[in-house]
Amino acid sequence: DAKVIGVNNRNLHTFQMDLNTTNVMAQQLSKAGKTYAHNAEAADNIILCSLSGMSTADDVDRYRQIGVGMCLIGESLMRSPDPQLAIRSLCLNPTEYEKSKSSTATASASY
Repeated sequence: DAKVIGVNNRNLHTFQMDLNTTNVMAQQLSKAGKTYAHNAEAADNIILCSLSGMSTADDVDRYRQIGVGMCLIGESLMRSPDPQLAIRSLCLNPTEYEKSKSSTATASASY
């Protein structure tokens, strides 16, 4: 059995991007009774890796919320004028990310 499954969000025939592709695979694994949560301790745990299309912390968090263990990010880093800053913006600690979302929502509600 596979221990790591990479899900390409880019259709390699049409090159269209669909970030829901990883969600569909996660649902299929769950229906098949497979454990894929990144922090699960089960010996038969699968690490699910989302490939292509992520460019923001929101994209990364979207997958974190459903238990995806890894995201492969390439194009957005290659196109960034400051790849180091881009990496820092994508790799937020989950607690810090939630705080930043809350403070942004509070600031927006004030206007």
